[in-house]
Amino acid sequence: MSQPVRTGSVHPVTWLLTLLAVGLVVLPIWGLWLTYHSPSSPWSPPPQDLSVLGPLMGRSLALAFWVSLLALVAGTWLAWVDSRTDFVGRKWASLLAILPLATPSYLIARILREEMAPEGRLGSVLGTSEAFTGFWPAVLVLSITCTPYVHVLVRAALERASASEEEAARSLGASTGRILKSVVAPRLRPTWAFSLVLVGLYVVSDFGAVATLDCEVLTWELYRATNKQDMVMLGTALMGVVIPLLLVTRWLHGSHSPDRQRSAAFHQRRPLRGIPLLGTWLLLGLVIGIGVLLPVVVLVDWISMGLANPDIQFASILAPTTATLRATAIGALVVVLLAAAPSWISARRGGKTGAVVEASVYLTSSLPGILIGVGLLHLLQLKAQLPGDIAIWEGLQSAGVFLMLAYGMRFLSQAYAALKPAVLTLEQSQEEAATLLGASPWRRLHTLVLPAMAPGTAAAYMLVFLSIAKELPITMLLLSDQRTLSFRIFDSSEEAVLYNVGLAGLVLLVLAIALQVLLIRWRNQSVPARH
Repeated sequence: MSQPVRTGSVHPVTWLLTLLAVGLVVLPIWGLWLTYHSPSSPWSPPPQDLSVLGPLMGRSLALAFWVSLLALVAGTWLAWVDSRTDFVGRKWASLLAILPLATPSYLIARILREEMAPEGRLGSVLGTSEAFTGFWPAVLVLSITCTPYVHVLVRAALERASASEEEAARSLGASTGRILKSVVAPRLRPTWAFSLVLVGLYVVSDFGAVATLDCEVLTWELYRATNKQDMVMLGTALMGVVIPLLLVTRWLHGSHSPDRQRSAAFHQRRPLRGIPLLGTWLLLGLVIGIGVLLPVVVLVDWISMGLANPDIQFASILAPTTATLRATAIGALVVVLLAAAPSWISARRGGKTGAVVEASVYLTSSLPGILIGVGLLHLLQLKAQLPGDIAIWEGLQSAGVFLMLAYGMRFLSQAYAALKPAVLTLEQSQEEAATLLGASPWRRLHTLVLPAMAPGTAAAYMLVFLSIAKELPITMLLLSDQRTLSFRIFDSSEEAVLYNVGLAGLVLLVLAIALQVLLIRWRNQSVPARH
């Protein structure tokens, strides 16, 4: 079977958009550099001792390794049973298994820390004698949070895969395990590579969960840092941690390139029974139980406590909900559009060019959200040192341009990880035939490219939408005139106003469910009809 040709010319505008997307990382670094050299912004107090930087980097890599491994295995299995098998309750289980994406990791960590404490409800039942803090609790929380990322990406890849080879292997007597190993796994290697680096970047950049659970990693130290120089050093170390992740990703990706779709045949679902079904329900129980049901039960309990007290008045939820919808809907669209050009170049050019573009995308997203927010905030505070009229920069800030650019930096890799596999599976021969028949670029895009990329685009939008919805430091620093649901959750949690935490958390989960339903309908309308 011949390998598809991915090389060829790329429009100069695509190159320009790619340079814009990966070059965004310069903005926050520029802001910190200007602050460092500004006499009106002294860097005090003196930097703290950074001799523990090596151990912190080692623990950060260990945390990323264990979370990535667990999320990769769990997410792949859930995607397989979601797209290839059938059992009672599968549709609802699949929907609920994605919802931990909408639950902030620091909220899950806070709930588990309280509930698993010796005096907590779960802790008293399980007989725990120590606080639920440290490295392994962080592994559990972040694995639950990251498994849906792998689930969504692998499911989109499985939906794009041709059914003919799997059916041929099954007709020759191959077991499900043999099909997974010999047919499916080689074609999932690029998606696994993207999922791995996506989860790794999420883990090394997360500070809410590790701070709540007192897990001593780089972001934990960054959370405690009071000196800007320390923040820059720790941020540089975090980007250094990304290098091993990129190397592992390139190894896992290998030289394999998935073949284009050659069959639109519907993947026939097989009944799931016995031990695989039991294992699936145990895994679903862990992901849904800790990532969805336990938070919902606790949030409802907190709301009930507020309703039971007639003297308590809930804070208005309308303004945070509106601000969240506005920021997430526009921000997710901007990020997906920014990721379109790099994913196209990386997939179509391949080789060293594709590798450089891919590494640039992940390095751009390796900067922690708190460092992106601080850098851009300092840049905006030093408008007098920027080229052009101050009114221009103030207008861009008030219009939310810098907020959208910050989202682009932080979540570029998520959209890229979903879009590039979709570009790789495009049938390039159909595009060439359409070109020979005189079809315009717009007609080829509208009739061939966009329909084939619909599952990957839906996955990219959903991942980014939910990530922005629960994102905290960037939104808190650059959207100061409005408060989103994530800010309400964090702020009320810090002030121990638990009934407001419960209300904001439930609204966020409702938004996630609504988005899931809409995107499932879109995906079902975009895939081939089932016969």
